[in-house]
Amino acid sequence: MEGSNPWTHLLALMEDDSPIVHAAILRKLRELGTDPFAFFDAEGIELNPHQRARLGACRLELEGEWLEVGWERWITRGPELEPFLCLVATLLSVYGGTSDPRRLLDEWARKYLARHPVPELETLVGFLFSEDGLHGDMDDYFAPRNSSLAWVLEHGTGLPITLCSALILVGRRVGVDVDGVAFPGHFLASAMLHGRRVWIDAFDGGRLIPRGELAQALGQVGDSSRDKILSPAQVDEICARILRNVITSMERAEDIPRQLRAQGWLTALDERIKQSQVHDS
Repeated sequence: MEGSNPWTHLLALMEDDSPIVHAAILRKLRELGTDPFAFFDAEGIELNPHQRARLGACRLELEGEWLEVGWERWITRGPELEPFLCLVATLLSVYGGTSDPRRLLDEWARKYLARHPVPELETLVGFLFSEDGLHGDMDDYFAPRNSSLAWVLEHGTGLPITLCSALILVGRRVGVDVDGVAFPGHFLASAMLHGRRVWIDAFDGGRLIPRGELAQALGQVGDSSRDKILSPAQVDEICARILRNVITSMERAEDIPRQLRAQGWLTALDERIKQSQVHDS
């Protein structure tokens, strides 16, 4: 291959299996600082089996470096859901879902707007959670891939919190405001509809739930606690809940290195949450 594009130059290098060339590929990937699979998928560049295997091996070698740099960048800035979910997708990519979640979110938003030029909550929920859209994974609920937004957007199945995250982030792109709600045991989304707040069960086909049904489910919980539970969750709360799911799935998969990394992230995040609560009080 020829041309000045560094990525096409990388593909040419992959035809050489020598250790010197392998080291050169790693150096170039460090310089570029982008997930190579995500780039080639976005560009529509097909990789042959040899190129994909070589790129996968290099990616695994660099994954720890990318995650460490990405986490430090994220935790030192203000809480943002989308870049956090990109980090988690990278952490879990070995279980499936290698595309860039940001590109996938853009694609879902474009498809929605092509069908619904005037965005609104009901059509967005109906579009995302239609029969050929996103669904809860009933068959393998605790699979690590279900915590990856890349997997959810590529394959259409996931956990309540990743499905709700997809709704929140696609909604942000098309101008529909949606919040996350840390309902006990089953994460929900929430938004205003016709002047009233409704709650959305993304795992159950995007079913809209009235407040009365949720209040009944909460049983004897006091009014003030109930109001807090049903209020929009802070971004850090959402991220911490995602990490707890990741840790559980890594423990079940006996993936100790990724479990320990996720645990370290959660420890740092819990500390930030604690400091924020002290500051607010």
